[in-house]
Amino acid sequence: MAAAPATDTALWTAVERLLDGATVDGIRLHKLGAVAGRFRRLRGEPVPPQLAADERGSAVALLLAPRVLERVRSLVDGPLVLIKGPEVARLYPGRARVFGDVDLLTPDPWAVQRALLDAGCAEVGDFFEDAHHLRPLKWPDLGLKIEVHKRPSWPKRIPPPPFEELLEAATPAACGVDGVLAVDPTQHALILAAHGWKENALGTLRDLVDVAAVAATLPEHELEHAATAWGLERLWNATRATTDALLEGRPLPFPQRAWARHLESVRERTVLESHLRNWLQGFSKSPPRVAILDLRDALRRELRPKPGESWRTKLARAADAARHPRQPSLHDDAR
Repeated sequence: MAAAPATDTALWTAVERLLDGATVDGIRLHKLGAVAGRFRRLRGEPVPPQLAADERGSAVALLLAPRVLERVRSLVDGPLVLIKGPEVARLYPGRARVFGDVDLLTPDPWAVQRALLDAGCAEVGDFFEDAHHLRPLKWPDLGLKIEVHKRPSWPKRIPPPPFEELLEAATPAACGVDGVLAVDPTQHALILAAHGWKENALGTLRDLVDVAAVAATLPEHELEHAATAWGLERLWNATRATTDALLEGRPLPFPQRAWARHLESVRERTVLESHLRNWLQGFSKSPPRVAILDLRDALRRELRPKPGESWRTKLARAADAARHPRQPSLHDDAR
């Protein structure tokens, strides 16, 4: 497998090339509006209003994150380990990465959730009982949500790392809030990769860019060793092979080429690509015996109506998808 770009300059030059010919809608769909706006601004080109708004949003999020974390830290006891969001944004050029929440790992998430609710946080957004975090919270006077995690977002049938292991290797977070830690960079790269595959496998370029940004200065052999120890060897190899191909302008590896070509052209997945993703992703990230179980689960989900959906609606939806396999998949959901 080819190595990832060795320097930040090489990484961001490749990202800029990928975004250069993309539409504004495609760039924003792939959650890279802020950094795309920055690239255009530095080249002296006009910045579309949507990308300028994303730049402003990233700046506001970076200002709010320490205030949110300071308030959380003042209200709860015990370790707080920060992942994603501001810890990744600091690695982007000009810190131009939009995020809408702070994600915290803690040994007793239910106690932290109760403390924040008692302090005036409101529960917001959708919630799934089996989700890796509790229901998102938000203070009325601060614009960022808080997600208190029960565990990292992790592929089914692979045990996530215990909190104690993450805490042992954690260091002070870059946000500078006393008592808020960040996961070790090697662990963070793997957590980001696992999260990307679990929530929306190879869904957006930003998921891959996040991983590449964290991994850019880390020895590849250390990343591979850690991935093997956590049972993520195939997932990690697929992540890096896909990212390398995109950043180097090469065709995607098989089988990702069958269902992830939306990454190359920075667009929405088609209906057909979404179905192929659901059926085939397990064979990229998991051992064959686990991939077959993932395929079984995907077929069960697709053959049954969604919750609250009638069979008539389900059959009509299936017929429409069969007639228009190359139309954008407007309800791409990897759950």
